[in-house]
Amino acid sequence: MKLNSSLHTLSAGFVLLLALASCTPEQATTTSATPAQPESAPVTQPVPAPVVAPIPAPVALTPVLAPVQAPVCTTCGVVRSITPVVQAGTSTGLGAAIGAVAGGLAGNQVGGGSGNTIATAAGVIGGAVLGNTIERNRSSGTMYEVVIAMDNGAQQTIIVPDVIGISLGAAVNVQGGSISLR
Repeated sequence: MKLNSSLHTLSAGFVLLLALASCTPEQATTTSATPAQPESAPVTQPVPAPVVAPIPAPVALTPVLAPVQAPVCTTCGVVRSITPVVQAGTSTGLGAAIGAVAGGLAGNQVGGGSGNTIATAAGVIGGAVLGNTIERNRSSGTMYEVVIAMDNGAQQTIIVPDVIGISLGAAVNVQGGSISLR
């Protein structure tokens, strides 16, 4: 029986050693050396069921697109007005010189003596005036002032010698002072 009581003492010491090893240092110093009570089954707390957060419904994302602006044509426009402009001709003096010579020759053929001299002088003056007028009329003409509202917001005025095919409201291109239909 001695063996049995030694085993009992030994097992009690072993249980105490295990109990001390599983304790925190504060618990180990306050534990008395009393024989260990048979351990009761550990009380377990019920574990609450995990809470699953509701998944939000997917939101369809519609991309917000910035308005795309087409590039503005800087040579494009629309005809807003067409005005005829009569331009006076220019005179270089060549017409007057040629007219004076022709008038002097014609006046010299008329009369004799002092009448001839007066006729020649009148021919020179009349020929010069007539020659100058003819030269000026030949270089004069009608031009057309075309006002164009450009697509970029500007306004251009172009003077052209003719407006064949160009009318009010026509879509045109302006390149270096000339107008062409689009």
